[in-house]
Amino acid sequence: MLRWSIALFRVFGIRLEVHATFVLLLAYAGWLGAQDDGWRGLLWSLAFVVLMFAVVVLHELGHCLAARRYGIRTNRILLLPVGGMAEFDSLPRQPRRELAIALAGPAVNYLMIALLVLGFGWPPSLAEVGPPTSLREIPHALLGVNLIMGVFNLLPAFPMDGGRVLRSLLAMRLDYLVATRWAARSGQVIALTIATWAAYGSYFDGDNLWLLSALFLFIAYGAESEYRFVRDREFYAGLIVANVTRRDFLGFPPETSIATAFEALRRSVSQDLLLIGASGPIGVVPRSRVAAALRAGREQEPLAAHAEHDFAVLQAEWTLGPVVAGLRRSRQRLFPVYSFDRLIGVCDVARIDDAVRLIHHAAPRRRARGAL
Repeated sequence: MLRWSIALFRVFGIRLEVHATFVLLLAYAGWLGAQDDGWRGLLWSLAFVVLMFAVVVLHELGHCLAARRYGIRTNRILLLPVGGMAEFDSLPRQPRRELAIALAGPAVNYLMIALLVLGFGWPPSLAEVGPPTSLREIPHALLGVNLIMGVFNLLPAFPMDGGRVLRSLLAMRLDYLVATRWAARSGQVIALTIATWAAYGSYFDGDNLWLLSALFLFIAYGAESEYRFVRDREFYAGLIVANVTRRDFLGFPPETSIATAFEALRRSVSQDLLLIGASGPIGVVPRSRVAAALRAGREQEPLAAHAEHDFAVLQAEWTLGPVVAGLRRSRQRLFPVYSFDRLIGVCDVARIDDAVRLIHHAAPRRRARGAL
């Protein structure tokens, strides 16, 4: 879904994109404005949304420029109906660096508040600050947007800025994954509490807080997604494809019959099969297709008639974490593995995690023997 984006322009060399669903927000804002004040209300509502997201861009640029100081490149800033998202090529593991990057966004908001107050004064009442209806109301409307964004983003609801601040502070004392889990769980509690309160107020008290409820449900989901991402990254850290490559695979010439392949499968662990030609693998035969052919009475047909000839291969030297993320999105479950143009085995997606657990289990024992 995050691919449905439209490129706008670059700021400090960073690509700015807007998600296609942003059009829905503009349409909704325009409809609300038209309900209040016809065409004039529609235009001012659209202008306010544009101003609000200009502030979002400045907020995200604060994160990006702070990250650049530590050599972290920003791939893009993506504007979504619920806010903005800076996409970094990596995130720092050093807690103090993450703290500086997380605080840089809200710092931009508070700097803008200070400049607006110096230039235009403090509004008589914050309760009256809202979408502008004239040019003279724009400064106070911007002040309100920055104030809301500055406070909202510092809520300790991971993965928002405040949640990342909490994670970085915890990581100064705890293991990084443990700190992430605590930050994610506390963020989910806060997000679900606010979402429930907003839904209750909307349903029973007539308050129109459904959007706020949906936003915090999205934040709760984001906390879980980010925790799983960090957990997987830690799980596969330091490993390459060669570490989970199996040498005990079953490979057959393309003319091998279904019956012969089935007999070999019965004497081995359940697995997909490789078709091996003169120059190497030429196809992959899912074991489910072997079983289906047997049920259909086609046991004398060649394996080649049931193979997938369009398949991907892996290199043994590739870093495992990013590879696994791609494998999970693929329909293919068995991948030939090469090292310097030589077939060395296969990677079975269903058994990768078991292999990694064995590696982690064996590591402390190897360290203990080395200490002796």
